[in-house]
Amino acid sequence: MLQLMNNLIFLKPFSIKNPTLDEQNDFMMTEVVTEVECANLGKIYNNDMLYGKDLAVFIPEEVKEHTPQWIVAVGQCATVALNLRNQKKVLLNPKVNYDHLNNVSEFDREHTFGFFDDRHEQDYERFQTVFPHAAWFPQNDSLNLFTIKEMVEEIING
Repeated sequence: MLQLMNNLIFLKPFSIKNPTLDEQNDFMMTEVVTEVECANLGKIYNNDMLYGKDLAVFIPEEVKEHTPQWIVAVGQCATVALNLRNQKKVLLNPKVNYDHLNNVSEFDREHTFGFFDDRHEQDYERFQTVFPHAAWFPQNDSLNLFTIKEMVEEIING
């Protein structure tokens, strides 16, 4: 059995403009399943905790306050977490720009893992030019933490 470690899990905040009822329900159900199934990975920050926050300020503040062993982040949160240096991290679908790829230390190269679905192929291609631990899932267009939970457990439990 896994012990609850000092890890911070930043789920994807709700960001769909003018969502349909189906989109809202899909988001909520995915979040609930992820929270229940992935609770043993660490402290989870869900949409209720993230909504309306300036993630570029909030996430670094939480990391500084809690000094986690690992950060696991999804979507917008993963994009913000990619900028954090000297921090072990697992990222799902971060938006990768060329600024993210400059001045990357060997520690960050070895301790940053990226997982990308079919909708983020270009981000995957950029990411893997600098970070060796990258995986692309071309058959999946909505990769989420629950989908790759076992892989994340293997990474963070070393």
